[in-house]
Amino acid sequence: MKLLFTVALVAALTGCAGRQEYIRPSAATPAEYTKTISRPRSEVWDKGVPQLGKQFFVINNLDKSSGLINLSYSGNPEKYIDCGRVISFVKNARGERTYDFAGAKAQFDYEMMIDGTLIYATRRMDLDGRVNLIFEEIDGQTTKVTANAKYVVKRDVTIRDGLGNSRSASDSTSFNGNGSGTLQQTRALEGAECRANGNLERDILQTIN
Repeated sequence: MKLLFTVALVAALTGCAGRQEYIRPSAATPAEYTKTISRPRSEVWDKGVPQLGKQFFVINNLDKSSGLINLSYSGNPEKYIDCGRVISFVKNARGERTYDFAGAKAQFDYEMMIDGTLIYATRRMDLDGRVNLIFEEIDGQTTKVTANAKYVVKRDVTIRDGLGNSRSASDSTSFNGNGSGTLQQTRALEGAECRANGNLERDILQTIN
């Protein structure tokens, strides 16, 4: 893993210092998320739909004639995407603190230093995943099931200083299963790259047998 950037903020006159670092996610190997089952398509479909309904995915629509099911997942993104790691180091009269957390973590409270001012940050991440599950008949006794996913990631951050002044910001990015998206860098926040880790597609395909 490589450091995307390192920002150093030092206030020598006050004895306060801070540093933020961002570590990019590991490069992913492109994959095709398919499963081949030695049974007719109608049987695979009839067994698979109730199994999907028992999971934490939401079935938005389905069409047996075309073999298409559209699913969605909303919630904690950390299981299904990798947004690298965020590291924030601060030093003041209270001592030194280091915060090190996954960029895809659903929520994290930490401190950072901006122009010699200690800032308290609350960072939230949300994931909305949409998956098209396609059932294809290879022959009368063989079915191929393919999962194609799209990911929408949203980041909400609220920062405040010791006097109670606060402000909030939001941004988002979207990408397909083998792609990646970028959350923009601001004065207070790291620019983050997010990519799928394949677990969403694999979890869905594991329910089909």
